[in-house]
Amino acid sequence: MTAERNGLIDYGRFAAALGLVWFFTQAPGNRIAYLSVPFLLVILTLPTTGTIAAKARRLLLPFLIWSLVFAVVQIAFTLKTHAPPFGWWEDYMLLTGTWYHLWILPFAFLASVLAPWFQHPLASLGTALLVALLMAVEGTPEAVPFGMWSFGIIPIVVGIAFFAWGWRLAVVTLILSATILFLGRPAPDNTTILVGTALALLFMSIHLPATPTSDWCGRMSTWIIVSHPLAIIIGQSLRITYIELALFSVVVSVILAQILEAATQGSRRDQLKLS
Repeated sequence: MTAERNGLIDYGRFAAALGLVWFFTQAPGNRIAYLSVPFLLVILTLPTTGTIAAKARRLLLPFLIWSLVFAVVQIAFTLKTHAPPFGWWEDYMLLTGTWYHLWILPFAFLASVLAPWFQHPLASLGTALLVALLMAVEGTPEAVPFGMWSFGIIPIVVGIAFFAWGWRLAVVTLILSATILFLGRPAPDNTTILVGTALALLFMSIHLPATPTSDWCGRMSTWIIVSHPLAIIIGQSLRITYIELALFSVVVSVILAQILEAATQGSRRDQLKLS
């Protein structure tokens, strides 16, 4: 932790990660929980130092590891139903991963690499308006993963504008691009992009000192984001449904995240002892 770290962002990431779990259970209120996606996408624009290789280790390595984990889950499902072991595979999974939620990691890597090119006010504002205009005129691309990426571009660019030039440019970028979407392409996703991104800007504009609790929330949020489908699968295997499945999955996701965090910390300590 550092003095500059904003504890409120870590609390927000934790809440958004739990919202992501709730959304994927399709329980009542899932559209509200869907606000977590643009919220997390904006947070992904937090400035980080390091080379492209370091960013790849931070984002692409977990993408590969968890793609392998969920590939095993997919194969287990197909063997259970006596289907071809790799009948679930699609070529687009090279960019999205083997489970629906992993697309955010390579997308975040691409955004982090390209972010310096969009830090000029005209670049960030112009990109957001162009994307909104294309979505209004042409609609959302049907091809995977470009439909998901088009959803994420505006929150990402608004985040870049915020960190490069402050909240005023970010708010102008968000309002103008959202106006184009609302006028040219009426859709529930418009509200999701507007409200989720605005909430992220609010959380980033208010600073709270970092604490051990906020630090824990930040670490848990990452594990919850990548591993939460396992909690949902466990709940479904127990034939839990509806709101009960959402509540069960939220609790189990946190427990699973804590187990993964403890295991990771243990392996790091062992490496330090051997070095």
